[in-house]
Amino acid sequence: MMFSRVFSLFSFLTFFLTFSFVASNPITFPQALSDIVATKRQNADIASVLNTLQGQVGDILPQIDSLVSGGNATEDSVTPLVGQLTVALNNAASGLSDIPASGSSKRQSDDEIANLIAGIVTDITNTLNGLLGSAASIPTLGALLSGVDVALNQVLVGLETLLAGVLNLVATL
Repeated sequence: MMFSRVFSLFSFLTFFLTFSFVASNPITFPQALSDIVATKRQNADIASVLNTLQGQVGDILPQIDSLVSGGNATEDSVTPLVGQLTVALNNAASGLSDIPASGSSKRQSDDEIANLIAGIVTDITNTLNGLLGSAASIPTLGALLSGVDVALNQVLVGLETLLAGVLNLVATL
């Protein structure tokens, strides 16, 4: 009889101590931490590509605006600049396609990226709308703008692939 009580007490203490040890040392999942790091790295990579695009666009668009405001927008002066804009957009689309997609993202980073791309799209739209007034002196303007349209669409599709829902944020901006 004494043996069964000692054994029962020993079993209870073993169970209690085991449960206490497990409860005091929760299990961590390194996968979750790596997802957070990957998401931060992905958002940093996206921001880097878009900052580069913003810098390139910031160099090209004022030149087009200057030609339009000065009345000097001709096919010979505008074609190389629109070509540079298309190349910059294509490079950004290529840079975004090189970034591996991750399953989750941080809302604040999405907002920052949405603000960045919204500013880029707005600047491009404003400049190209001003260029439409010179369409009579630039017979190939439609073809030039369709190239910009395709390249910009590739950038936006790349962003939507990497950050699902970011275009909804851009649309609200």
